[in-house]
Amino acid sequence: MMTALWESDSFVDENTLSVNVNRLRRKLEAAGLPDFIRTRKGAGYLVEEPS
Repeated sequence: MMTALWESDSFVDENTLSVNVNRLRRKLEAAGLPDFIRTRKGAGYLVEEPS
């Protein structure tokens, strides 16, 4: 995900991704999509379709 979002030579800290995912989660929750992005330990993030 980091490579796809930040296609530059500048260093991007893993914390940058975490902060942005958390911001996106809050916006999605406000839009009625809680748990749309889940964290899968050891694999990364998982986007789930709303049921």
